[in-house]
Amino acid sequence: MSRPPVPLKNPAKAALLAWLVPGLGHFYQGRTGKGILYAVCIIGLYTLGLVLGEGKVVFWTWTNPLADSERFRLSFLSQAPVGLPAILAVVQSILKWYGEQPIFWGFLAEPSQIAINGLQPKLGKIVEIAWVYTAVAGLLNVLAIYDAYDGPAHIDDELEEESESATAASPASEKNAPLGGVKVEGRA
Repeated sequence: MSRPPVPLKNPAKAALLAWLVPGLGHFYQGRTGKGILYAVCIIGLYTLGLVLGEGKVVFWTWTNPLADSERFRLSFLSQAPVGLPAILAVVQSILKWYGEQPIFWGFLAEPSQIAINGLQPKLGKIVEIAWVYTAVAGLLNVLAIYDAYDGPAHIDDELEEESESATAASPASEKNAPLGGVKVEGRA
């Protein structure tokens, strides 16, 4: 039995919404179950990482990775697909670049180097777990974005019918032969 295709509406708009807020693209498409699943899992994992890292594990800095590899935030590249929080971190970084004060009480703004260095002795391995949680949440949202854009996987009906007709047309002796229809010489 083949299932009818899922109406994806505008795939590009669904992908953009899924990037902005995990699950929102699926809600837009009417796939509420997936929307709830993605929203709870991705936002929950991201929030847990932020809480464990005391809000200091997600931020962006405008720096050349070759000139200042210590300050370059490679982990942000995997945190960024979560959407709105990534946009806020980039906005905070732009404000700092132009010498302006951060907005929203400095949420997702680059903490001082003293604050970053103080995380490890204070939290121990928990700070690394927090970074991993936020990065994994971003990478999971990449899969959710792709699902919102391309929809669920379906077997092509024509290929399925060809497979069924090929199975029905093959002789019974080949079906019962060892190794999938290949007769082996020298066997009794």
